Amino acid sequence: MNSQILPMTLGEIFEKTFTLIGKTFLRNIVAAVIFLVIPIILLIIAANSFYSSIADMVLPSNGSLIHEQPGSPFMLQFFGEMALFFVAILILALGTLLAEITISYTVGKEMLGEEVGLNEAMKETFYMKWLYGIGQAALKLLIIGGGTAVVGFFLSTFAVVIDSGVVFGILVALFLIAGVPVIIYLAYRWYFSLTAVAVESLSPLDALRQSWFLVKENWWRTFGILLLLTILSQFAISIVSLPITFGSMWSFYRGIFTAIGNSGGEPDPQIIHQAMKSLGPGVGIAIGISSLFSLLVTPVFTVVMYFDLRARKHDLPGMQAPPPIDIQNTPPEIIQ
Repeated sequence: MNSQILPMTLGEIFEKTFTLIGKTFLRNIVAAVIFLVIPIILLIIAANSFYSSIADMVLPSNGSLIHEQPGSPFMLQFFGEMALFFVAILILALGTLLAEITISYTVGKEMLGEEVGLNEAMKETFYMKWLYGIGQAALKLLIIGGGTAVVGFFLSTFAVVIDSGVVFGILVALFLIAGVPVIIYLAYRWYFSLTAVAVESLSPLDALRQSWFLVKENWWRTFGILLLLTILSQFAISIVSLPITFGSMWSFYRGIFTAIGNSGGEPDPQIIHQAMKSLGPGVGIAIGISSLFSLLVTPVFTVVMYFDLRARKHDLPGMQAPPPIDIQNTPPEIIQ
């Protein structure tokens, strides 16, 4: 079946993506729920505590604004709740990564004409691919994030030495102008590293090399198609998830509207306080639902693009690059 995978046009990529979404939908949604249900619950709990601490610190129920000094109980509680909130986000990111490996493996097998069950896909994920997936993410974060941190540290140190806000502002502007395109370039050169782990069981370093190789000479095409597919998919996801997220934040909206409607120009601080405290669960649900729906679409078109790039590089099993033409010994009509 590999020899039948050929370079695709944009229309064929769309068609293949929709076909595979339909064929793998049930397995993918079960995998997404299995990996995300506990992280989403933890995120809802953490977000509730975090936003409640913000409400208690900034606007207590008595309506008086407070300004706590560092080390005060309110500040300590706030930073503790914030740390738990970020830990919950990291756990959700880990669950999303595991689900994406499972879904990408399933879709990759479908691209090759092989149907695999959810049990096999999850076994593959928990064998070594989960570790390779974390490894490739850590390498990208180390290279891109570490490089950004080093430049930021250099600029901060230089600003202290020269003691000139104008010069520092110019350097920051130059860094943004030059640095942001570099970060975007690297991100898309390594965009398919997790897919390489899921589909080909490559090690973290080999996965980065594979993605770098596949996108080479196809960067602008890859960037344009992925950007288009991401915008369209996120728009569709937002439409589907909007009723759920709006409903989960209804208590917050109702509290704000009530406070404004009954205020006569002076919103009731107690109502605002209660509304802020109710915001956390809605934020957690919104993030979780968006992550779950994204898993049903994003890994699918990423795998389709991955195979398209492999076909363009003659990197699929059974495909060989055409041999070079011997101009001296080949008739002119064949060369033409």
